[in-house]
Amino acid sequence: FKIADDIGAIVLQPEVFAADIMALNSAAQTKAFFEDTTKKSQFKKWVTVGYNGASFAGYLEGNGVEIYGLYQLATAYAGLFPIVDAGASIHNIAVKNSYITSSTTSYFVGGIFGYSTGSTSYGAKASGLIWLDGCVVANCYMRSKNTNTIGSGVLFGRPHNDSVVVDNCMVYGNDAEHLGRRLKHTVKIGKLVLRFNKHGALCVTHAEVAKGGGAKTQLLGQHILKVTAV
Repeated sequence: FKIADDIGAIVLQPEVFAADIMALNSAAQTKAFFEDTTKKSQFKKWVTVGYNGASFAGYLEGNGVEIYGLYQLATAYAGLFPIVDAGASIHNIAVKNSYITSSTTSYFVGGIFGYSTGSTSYGAKASGLIWLDGCVVANCYMRSKNTNTIGSGVLFGRPHNDSVVVDNCMVYGNDAEHLGRRLKHTVKIGKLVLRFNKHGALCVTHAEVAKGGGAKTQLLGQHILKVTAV
């Protein structure tokens, strides 16, 4: 699937809010905007089909499109793609100034995708490789009620039994939390150490994330301050 190269930006909310949403410049501003009780009833919710029956395992060329105002109040996995699977290849797309949450325990949240199945019961029905290239997640607020230590990521939540290759992706200005905890720690991913902090952002040229659970799957948490070889 290819998005036309002349679209530029898409705001997923009524036009009356478009300018205000595009002007948000931090996760705190995004959170405050989408939790404003005088506006909430007018927001359009991001609803996707997945999990019990289907997960995205195809190719998406975003052609640099920037998606603003994704508003998701999920009861399962949450993200632009709540569920992906082996074979998913997502390129050149940005999720900005968006509010992405899941209200149910045991589910994962991320900007591009929340979870990969790595299962034989649905989706690609196989474990394999997922590729994210040229993806950006910026100024988004994400929240999960997952009791697992990896409930919320920023670029993605958790690749279950799949492996993820990340090329030329960037995150900045985000806040991802679960049960009041935020991603502000060091995570070892392959040959890179990602140091999470409140300040700064860095483009990741290449990182491979091994399949399975554990803190190593919290790729691109709240912010990236420094990347060093180990």
